[in-house]
Amino acid sequence: MTMFEVDGLGSSERAGSGVRVSAEVVHSYDLTVIAADVDGVVASAGGWLCDRVRAGWQVTVLVAAGADTGALTVLGVRDEALDSAAAALRRPTAAVAVDTRVLTHDENARTEVLRLLDSGRTEVTVWGTPSPVTSELLSDARFDTVCHRASAAARAFKAGALRTCGHDATGPSVETFISAGLWYPPDGGDLVPV
Repeated sequence: MTMFEVDGLGSSERAGSGVRVSAEVVHSYDLTVIAADVDGVVASAGGWLCDRVRAGWQVTVLVAAGADTGALTVLGVRDEALDSAAAALRRPTAAVAVDTRVLTHDENARTEVLRLLDSGRTEVTVWGTPSPVTSELLSDARFDTVCHRASAAARAFKAGALRTCGHDATGPSVETFISAGLWYPPDGGDLVPV
């Protein structure tokens, strides 16, 4: 058995995205989610977000100020008020997920998503009803249609979150997205090609 000393590890301010280890700072995976509303993100991506939290990701959902975020608490994600989708997409993060409704109505957010793709350092995932925006993204070879099969625990938490939103707690165990998952091997990610 190998032993490691971890003296001096404490909380520190995050200075970047992804997981990197240096002699002084350990950074963790973080996912910033930009949602048009709480109900939509829970119904479309709740299982995936819950499984990411359970895998150690720091997941933050940005929604309109004043939204009832109780369902997000059930999933184990943090929430913040969304001022500007484009500004939120400029934050350093390992991954972003965006509702197609946000991208449809916010050209600056679409521009920032493409900038993130061009930087090659951020996983970009989009969910929601097919639209001209999703068609445009799928025409970009960096995006694929992917799915996430929620764990039994994530399905249970998602059902509780759906009830909190006042919806039927049944739903599919597989959630579908389009994604440019930059660092996932074809056989090892939580988002797999359809």
